[in-house]
Amino acid sequence: MPTVLELYEKLKPKLGQEEARSLLEFIETSVEQRAATKADLQQAVSSLREEIHKVRADLIKWSFVFWAGNLAALTGIMFALLRGAK
Repeated sequence: MPTVLELYEKLKPKLGQEEARSLLEFIETSVEQRAATKADLQQAVSSLREEIHKVRADLIKWSFVFWAGNLAALTGIMFALLRGAK
């Protein structure tokens, strides 16, 4: 992979000194912006993981409430049926 200086030396005869410098500055700026974007993405991923853990805990809680309610309803039905059978 060529260094910035090597790339500059190759572009200078074809583009000119000022144009080659401008192009390389543009490329360096683009690379720096992408690096910042990766850091932002990493922060977003960590916040999403945190949110997923919260939702997961809520799902477990509501699943327990659902099954406890079903068990209570079935128990009530069974007692009603057993009393009606006597």
